[in-house]
Formats: sequence, structure tokens, C-alpha cells
Amino acid sequence: MDIGSFLGESEPLKSWVNKCITQRGLQYWLVYQDTAENEILQLTTRLLPIVDDMRDWSNEEIDEFEDSLINNGYCYLLNMDQIEDVIDNLKQQKAQPSEQELLEAIIFYYERDAFISL
Repeated sequence: MDIGSFLGESEPLKSWVNKCITQRGLQYWLVYQDTAENEILQLTTRLLPIVDDMRDWSNEEIDEFEDSLINNGYCYLLNMDQIEDVIDNLKQQKAQPSEQELLEAIIFYYERDAFISL
């Protein structure tokens, strides 16, 4: 399966975080290329949105797409709703979190499926 047509433009994580703050509700799943350079998530890590609405896909089509993602060296990060939730949770704990604190909270959620506690 050619996954290129299902992926949007690559942007750094920092840009996606800003979109989660200013354009809530975009609901994209974000993926990144699994490379040594991307081993540690950074604000500069390039992420691509999955732009196709997969809600009408069969389970077999979803499985084929996910296999193609993996076979082409991509990994899921989070969807934008989850990043919005991470930002909201962090802002409840600290009114003006730094970019580094936002990154740490996103990584914490990605690795543990739980919100960070400051």
C-alpha cells in the first residue's frame, strides 16, 4: 500500500503543539519516521498527520495501512486530541509551562499513557 497519499505535510512537533493550542479539534493522528535521529523526541522532530478519515475503513484495511506504516519506517506518536489533553492537564498544574515542560509532558504521556505530575 502506498501510504504517501494518506499523509499530510511534515511539520516539527513544536508546530503541532502550537496548533493544539490555537486550532483545537483537528483530530489528526501524528506519525514520525523511526530513525536514530528521532530516537529521542524533540520539539524539532518532524511529524506527519494522517489526513485520511479511516472511520469508514474495514478492520482489514486499517491493518493493511498500519502494516504499511511500519514497513515504511513510521511510528505512531499521539493524536492531536491526546496532545490537547496533555497541554490542558499541564496548564492546570502550571499556568505558563515552558516548551521544555510541554515536551516532557508529551513524552511522559506517550511512554506511560498517563499525565505527568509536577
